[in-house]
Amino acid sequence: MKSEELPDMVMMSRYADIDLNESPIVILGCGHFFTSETLDGHIGLKDVYDVDIKTGRFIGLIENVELAASVPQCPNCREPIKQYITQRYNRLINRAVIDEMSKRFIVSGQQELQQLKGELDDLRNELEDSRESVVPLELIRIRKEANLEITMQFINDGLKNRSHSSISLMNSVKSLQRRMQAQHQPTYKLHQATVHAVAKMTPLDIGLSSLVIDASAEYAKRDRDQRITLGGNLLEIKVRCLVLEDNFEIAHAVGLKRFTATMTLSFPGGSPETKIEKFLQDCMKLINECLLQSLPKLAVEVSLCYARIAHLFGSSGLAKDKDRVRATGYRDTAKELLEKAKQLCKHSFRDREVLLQAIISTTKMLRSEFYEAVSKEEVEAIKKAMVSGPGGIATHSGHWYKCVNGHPFAIGECGMPMQLARCPECGQPVGGQSHTAVAGVSRATEMEV
Repeated sequence: MKSEELPDMVMMSRYADIDLNESPIVILGCGHFFTSETLDGHIGLKDVYDVDIKTGRFIGLIENVELAASVPQCPNCREPIKQYITQRYNRLINRAVIDEMSKRFIVSGQQELQQLKGELDDLRNELEDSRESVVPLELIRIRKEANLEITMQFINDGLKNRSHSSISLMNSVKSLQRRMQAQHQPTYKLHQATVHAVAKMTPLDIGLSSLVIDASAEYAKRDRDQRITLGGNLLEIKVRCLVLEDNFEIAHAVGLKRFTATMTLSFPGGSPETKIEKFLQDCMKLINECLLQSLPKLAVEVSLCYARIAHLFGSSGLAKDKDRVRATGYRDTAKELLEKAKQLCKHSFRDREVLLQAIISTTKMLRSEFYEAVSKEEVEAIKKAMVSGPGGIATHSGHWYKCVNGHPFAIGECGMPMQLARCPECGQPVGGQSHTAVAGVSRATEMEV
């Protein structure tokens, strides 16, 4: 240390003139040194610790809901401050590191969801194109005689062969869900690491660190990566919905041709009427989770899946007389969900008009107890909404922001907002004009590379 150096960048005092008892010196890994007051102010220690105004002492933790700043750097050479050398700033460093991990989690998760969404589109086309070949136009003849048993065996073999693609896609979705579960998310990992570290501390250290554990637990609960987790759950619902829809369509086609035999339809995974109750329950659960996380777009998409299957159950011919009350109850619930979904479409999220048109068409279907008499265009509108997945997220090197509900998004080029827009997830205002963000939007500098 040289006496003429200026470690106090506030008062611009030389090292030789500083009382080390009043202003302790912090030495960084790069070799530069500063007074604690200088570094504390430079890197924003007050953002994570509550300070007594009178004494200047740290008296507690601040669990800031805003995204953290970038990794603290040396004021002179800009080298990142290392945790193992200068432990005073570990909490700030942890925030910056965990938000960088969150950024990567969000981007990679969205990319995987987009890929699986494309596979879902392919599966829908595959099932629709092959559906007519599964159910023959007339009974298969053996030695010029129509044979019901052989015909039903032919249909069941076709159902089994067509199930491979849907099973493969569902396995891929399940794999994504496992990797997106809470215990694999960045904030949870940090919390677990903190708990593990504290478990090794001495009794004296535990008393000093108990406040950190409580705060970390709250931070772990307030995870902003739920879009990916719930997006994966939505994708699972859509795959199950597509398979159930195909099963009901096949059952309806067989019923119209009056193919009756001792052998019944054998759907891989079980008959659709035995799976519908669990499916609709899972839909309701996911709708509530999406609303809790301020994700109205996802809630609308799940509501459409619920309504579609509720309608097909009552109109496919699989619902027996004893199921009429249950089928009516499903329809009534579906109508209520669609009405709520229509209100949710007042939020300006992405694809709102497409989803609103699907709500209108599906509501029309639910008005009839029989197979719907709706136009081809209306059916296509519903199918388009049913397979529309979470949109991609920008992966360019622009600046990251978050809307008022905490959903991160990126702005490219100069990095400052030049036009007004809406959060694609919840419809809240994002962007801005003349390089100024709209009210409620905060800069997420820690999300930037």
